[in-house]
Amino acid sequence: MCRRSFLHIITIAVALIGGEMVFRSEVAMAEQRPFMAMLAGNAHLTPTPDPAVLLNHETGGGEATHLGQFEWEDDEVATFGAGGVSVVASFTMTAANGDKVYGDFTSSGSFDQDGNLVIQGNYEIIGGTGRFDGATGSGTIDAVAFLSPGLPFVGQFNGTIDY
Repeated sequence: MCRRSFLHIITIAVALIGGEMVFRSEVAMAEQRPFMAMLAGNAHLTPTPDPAVLLNHETGGGEATHLGQFEWEDDEVATFGAGGVSVVASFTMTAANGDKVYGDFTSSGSFDQDGNLVIQGNYEIIGGTGRFDGATGSGTIDAVAFLSPGLPFVGQFNGTIDY
């Protein structure tokens, strides 16, 4: 009887240790990594009934750590005021293999002496698909939008991504 109890205890201990190892390996898979992205594209503005508010659908592409080459798409609400703009947006970065990173950002900008819109803000990664399923992260955004034909922009993300 004593031997049977001992074997039962050993079996339970092995099961618990094995379960903890699986749990720890799953936790270790999602780790905070540095994230940097460079992107360029074009703004596609749509007026709203409020002359101070524009909708902007941006498209473009770039290169990012962990994604490689990616396509960029975002939808923004841009509110213009004295000397600048505030933006609330949702974005998607699509890697060449189809994996996606989803996020949101808020930013503000002001016009420089050349009439370009200089923008700073913060992003938050809120999910994804493929290897980025459940991704999180955050950081800063710096961008410049040019008021020239095609409404081009260039930008950079610096921060972290967890997946």
